[in-house]
Amino acid sequence: KALGAQPVILTCTRDKRLDMGMRLGADEVINVGREDPVDAVHRLTGGRGVQYVLECSGAPNALNEAARMVNRGGRICLAAFPGEPVPVDLAYLVRNNIYVFGIRGEGKSATHRAAALMAQKRFDAKLIHTHTFPLGEVPTAIRYARERIEDAIKVVVQIREH
Repeated sequence: KALGAQPVILTCTRDKRLDMGMRLGADEVINVGREDPVDAVHRLTGGRGVQYVLECSGAPNALNEAARMVNRGGRICLAAFPGEPVPVDLAYLVRNNIYVFGIRGEGKSATHRAAALMAQKRFDAKLIHTHTFPLGEVPTAIRYARERIEDAIKVVVQIREH
């Protein structure tokens, strides 16, 4: 949203994270456990769909669902991936001129952009920073992040004591 996306529609399976999304600026939230995300996006956009989908779940059917959320010529950015190969409806992507990009976001320009947004108070990273561990507890930190223990979002490992 800080970069101009409108509307921002967040989908998730956890109400706590949907609440966090609203606090971070989402215009609408959809709990995919209670509502079909494709139907909900079309309802919220008057049947038009959206121009962009940023897919961060890695769920097996996420790409196919995202393809049905975007409008013709839309773009899907994949920031996560499933643990194993999944079937994709390539004919639908081609017929609808849908672009699919793999992104990771860890490059220098992404880091500088994120820092600038935080400096301008357009994004409060403290909201998603949920856990901090000392360097000696790296295995625990990794377990919290991987298994989402205590609903971990961003887990930080402190290199040195302050």
